[in-house]
Amino acid sequence: MSVRIVFADMDDTFLHTDKTLVDENMAMLDRLAREGIEFVPCTGRSLYATPEEVRRHPSVHYVIPVNGSSVYRMSDEAHVHGVVMGKERALALYERLADLRIDLDVFADGRIFTERWRWNLIDSLGVPEHHRTFMKRSRTPVDLTVPQIIERAKVVERLGVYWTDGDQSSEMAAAVRKAVEADPTLHGTSSLRMGMEILDQRTSKGEALAWLCESLSIPSECSVAFGDSPNDIEMIKAAGDGVAMSNAYPEVRAIADHVTGTNDEAGFAQYLEGLLA
Repeated sequence: MSVRIVFADMDDTFLHTDKTLVDENMAMLDRLAREGIEFVPCTGRSLYATPEEVRRHPSVHYVIPVNGSSVYRMSDEAHVHGVVMGKERALALYERLADLRIDLDVFADGRIFTERWRWNLIDSLGVPEHHRTFMKRSRTPVDLTVPQIIERAKVVERLGVYWTDGDQSSEMAAAVRKAVEADPTLHGTSSLRMGMEILDQRTSKGEALAWLCESLSIPSECSVAFGDSPNDIEMIKAAGDGVAMSNAYPEVRAIADHVTGTNDEAGFAQYLEGLLA
């Protein structure tokens, strides 16, 4: 069946490792727009942390941010679907994490909010410089407590936590994991050893892909999905053609239908050039 919709993770998949846009990939989006093929960013980022050049591209009518927690329609930026954490569980989880010295981010209403003192912790986390720069740029520090942030939000999509990559890292990870596992309706996923993204147990990029395909009356067999990290596995499985980047985790490459070049080699565009030829 012909390709009608393409899904792709952003970081280490569609974007350069330094998080800049890849010219060849953007040119491929131009081609998708000309041929009437939908492109859907499917990312762990919040809506507004997704590159504006991507989310405003003519090929993009929907964005799936926050690891599948939400689907936004770009014509009016409406939240049209979601399997979100919600306020009650977010507040309860915060109480279990409150004594830990961690960066704790609230993903809500398409943005990322954090207490100002926690935002200042980002420089001490030990994450790679390009990731640290992105974290500080994409988060909004506010002079509110986490409970106040949660209560004032319309849609609380998930919480994210990071801790210092040092001697106590494994103990901190265990403490965070224990707090998450206290609520069996939640689960944690991670792309960095010193962080965890905490979501509704049912949330996945695969669920969001399936929902959007059904909503648009596009058979999943007509979809292609690209990813590199464990949180992309369900999306790759759900697509008609699941593609892993060469730089992907081994377990991601193992379940993919195909493997393309690395993100820094424009593997996304390379694969689609061959598929659409």
